[in-house]
Amino acid sequence: MGTQLTPRFVLIGAVIVMAIYMLSPTIEYYFFPPDDEEAKEALQEKALKLGLDLQGGMHVVMEVNIPKLVENIASNKTLLYDALAAAETRAENDDIEYLDALLLEANERNIRLARHFIDYGIENSEIISALEDEADDAVNRALEVIRNRVDQFGVSEPTILKQGSNRIIVELAGVQDPERARNLIRQTALLEFSLLKEPDVVQAVITRIDNVLKSIRTGIDLDSLVAIAVSTTDTSDNTLTALAESKDKSISVDEIFGVTTNESNSAGSEGSVIVDEQIFDERPFSALLRNIGGDIGVPAENVKAVRRILALEEVKAALPADMKIIWSNNKRDFGGRGLPSETYNVLYAVNREPGLTGDVVTSASANFGGGASSASGQPVVYLNMNSEGARAWSRLTGANINKRVAIILDDKVHSAPVIRSKIPSGNTIIEGMNSINEAKDLSIILRAGALPAPMEVIEERTIGPTLGRDSIEKGTNAALIGFALVMIFMVLYYRMSGLLANFALLLNLIFVLAIMTTMRATLTLPGIAGLILTIGMSVDANVLIFERIKEELRKGKTVRSAIDAGYSKALTTIIDANVTTILAALVLFQFGTGPIKGFAVTLFWGILASMLTAIFITRTIYAYVTDRFEVTKLSI
Repeated sequence: MGTQLTPRFVLIGAVIVMAIYMLSPTIEYYFFPPDDEEAKEALQEKALKLGLDLQGGMHVVMEVNIPKLVENIASNKTLLYDALAAAETRAENDDIEYLDALLLEANERNIRLARHFIDYGIENSEIISALEDEADDAVNRALEVIRNRVDQFGVSEPTILKQGSNRIIVELAGVQDPERARNLIRQTALLEFSLLKEPDVVQAVITRIDNVLKSIRTGIDLDSLVAIAVSTTDTSDNTLTALAESKDKSISVDEIFGVTTNESNSAGSEGSVIVDEQIFDERPFSALLRNIGGDIGVPAENVKAVRRILALEEVKAALPADMKIIWSNNKRDFGGRGLPSETYNVLYAVNREPGLTGDVVTSASANFGGGASSASGQPVVYLNMNSEGARAWSRLTGANINKRVAIILDDKVHSAPVIRSKIPSGNTIIEGMNSINEAKDLSIILRAGALPAPMEVIEERTIGPTLGRDSIEKGTNAALIGFALVMIFMVLYYRMSGLLANFALLLNLIFVLAIMTTMRATLTLPGIAGLILTIGMSVDANVLIFERIKEELRKGKTVRSAIDAGYSKALTTIIDANVTTILAALVLFQFGTGPIKGFAVTLFWGILASMLTAIFITRTIYAYVTDRFEVTKLSI
């Protein structure tokens, strides 16, 4: 008989050794972490992952910006911008869906949407229905794009799920830099190459904004004010003030809009700005700006006021339909030559329709610039384009030599180089990054693909490590206390057989944690609850077996016969109970989300492990002991 049991013991020993080996990275990382950071990071990759509720991290709920999605899809946009803006306002005021509002606006303005949404249908209602399908598809595409980005970012076991029709939940456990992760998942990555407007066109637009603002300040009708300005103003004097020539003074933001000093001291005042007092009365908008190396600079103190001015409906109406004004991605520091150092944001006036978009980009890589370029030694992103993009880039650069092209990502200009020669290869460089990490993140975003539309953050929570430690301590204490109570009960009630059950229980936990470590599963707080439930289920199986053995002993059977009969009769009940629980765990895993999945994982593997330990391992040990020592009385 002992010879027959030998293969079983070899198998059990091999399984236990393998489980301990699989679990060793987790034990080493959490209890004996190495001092070397690189070794620790390598070990972390192999160790059991902890969920968001145990180690902290980010929880973000985002929503697809449907108005921007529709704008991205539309063609011949110049004739449609007013309707799109009106639809957005109407949807907000009337509390209706944006696409329903767009349909109403299009019908009221007699706009044939088929001219702007080619291949989406003929009738306006038909096109709106197609756009609704496109919006649903956009959420699914955004889900995949975000998942690709997070995978390349290197977050362990992220949770990325769709919620409702247009929302996405992202949970990133153990994130060390929440701001960087937030930018990575939110950034639309809409890459555009747009030509800058000519200086005389830009100056004419600034003059229009000056007149709009002056009209608001003085109360004079805008048309009359423009007529006066044309007859009395020398247009050659309408250039921005250079840094060295400006005579700066500080005034209230409200004074720009003609509010008196007493009124500006009210609760509605928004602070102060720096203006050039030489031109402020005649050119209030220009007085907020500075000429910095041929670009339009906005002192840091004036940024909020300039944003407020550019958001005015009268100012938007003053802009040409084919122009948009956007900000630089980074600030610039100017000073020296007797001038104080100051930080400026930069405004760019660019063509509204881009000459090229980022969908032609085939690869992107981050590195430091080399050679004699202005980006030498600075973090940059190298881009390669497909054949279609290379041809378009060649035409764009060849036809606009000595002009400037803005490289725009999500409506922010990263760089605006001068086109020195035709570029036929389809290769280009994005400059303007503050750090190599920013360049790496941008390359990840461009490689993973652009989101179909901007994502608005609806909800965001950052769970700190302190809460995670508290959760770990409480969950671990609960599991240990439950484990200890069960073990004490089993020993007191079933004596030596209770010790055998406790050994099986310990193996059960080792097997579950080892499997989860190998599968790179994540242990969550509900997962710990699943472990505790597994302890109960495992003990339940042993109790059933032991009680059956007692019944057989009371009938007068020998120890060996009672053990065999007890296992045989309890087997059906154990399998029925455990199989139904396994099926429930599979359903929870398939249809559950987040915490429910964490519970289902530990429950599923825990039940399988308990069946192995309760039915196979303990029976093998019983058989070995009773055969080896010829036991005539069982301590049970």
